[in-house]
Amino acid sequence: MNKIVLLLLLASSSHAEMFTGMVESGQTQAVNMPQVRGWQAKISEMIDEGSFVNEGDFLVRIDGSELDNTIESKTEQLDVYGASSKRDLIQVQIDFNNAILAYEKAKVARKVAQLKADVPIDFIGELEFKERQLTLKKSIKVLSESENELKSIKQKQQEKKVEVDLGLQQKLKDLTYWQNQLDTMTINATQSGYVIYATHPHTGSKYQTGDQANSGMEILKVSKKHDMKVKAWVNAIDIPKISKGKAVSVAFDALPNILINGEITEVSAGGRDKKDWGNGLYYEVDINLIDADKIPLLPGMSALITLTGA
Repeated sequence: MNKIVLLLLLASSSHAEMFTGMVESGQTQAVNMPQVRGWQAKISEMIDEGSFVNEGDFLVRIDGSELDNTIESKTEQLDVYGASSKRDLIQVQIDFNNAILAYEKAKVARKVAQLKADVPIDFIGELEFKERQLTLKKSIKVLSESENELKSIKQKQQEKKVEVDLGLQQKLKDLTYWQNQLDTMTINATQSGYVIYATHPHTGSKYQTGDQANSGMEILKVSKKHDMKVKAWVNAIDIPKISKGKAVSVAFDALPNILINGEITEVSAGGRDKKDWGNGLYYEVDINLIDADKIPLLPGMSALITLTGA
């Protein structure tokens, strides 16, 4: 039986007097599955566990094929909208140009009708005079209508331009959003440190390339090699025995001849399911290690914690 299994058996048999944890740095970057459609996605690529990374280095890539399809669709929609909007604007411009021509023609007709209507009745006779007055009235009406039509089309043209601009902005914003979502599928290190794979909360196995994970689930960590502490999980049944400030001793699977003292510094307010450990809720417990810098600790080492203080 390997040492880690022995640690787990010892811890479970002693309840909260002994419990297990893992070494990590107080300066740790936790990498969680991004928010995705369907709340679950596949890990398509991961850096090897135990690798040392620097800030900006690649860590993990999430399968973004669904997002690729969405972006392709959004791009096509933007192109179609742009083409149809351009066609609509051209048609509105044509209507506006025609309205200008109609207005200018009406103005000329109005001036001509006015000139003819100003000829005295004595020179053209009563019948001709009345016909010219009627023509003048008609030209005034046509001019007024053409002017109103020009104003209306000009207003429509301005409104159409605003509509098209807003539509393009919205569709471009929508496309940019999904492109940014795709960018979040590739996660890089925000600090230097060692890569530690997280374990699946139900199976207890470490995440690997090709695995599925729910949004928000921790996939891996990047932990520095200093400011070391232990993060442990305690069953809800035993949590009354655990409190901040309690003294503990800590042994390490990889360092069998070393035992150091520590202190519980934090106990989570709520518990979480850890199906691989059994039924019930488990509470996260942080333990500060005394003189941790004097021993060769590495992130990911298994630890066995024993309560030593009241």
